[in-house]
Amino acid sequence: MRIQETIERKLAERFAPEHLEVANESGSHNVPPGSETHFKVVVVAPAFAGLRLLARHRLVNETLAEELA
Repeated sequence: MRIQETIERKLAERFAPEHLEVANESGSHNVPPGSETHFKVVVVAPAFAGLRLLARHRLVNETLAEELA
């Protein structure tokens, strides 16, 4: 399974988002073609209601700890 698909699956399972966007931006960086090293993630979910930006980032990073390692 591609890393992008794994990220999408994990975020969807954890947060049941209203909106989820995962964009592979690796092509904009100095990495080999076809790399999956840089992603932009947009998640809109009720789980983030009332949380500050840093708390939301921590939840996403916790969910994707394996992929970020």
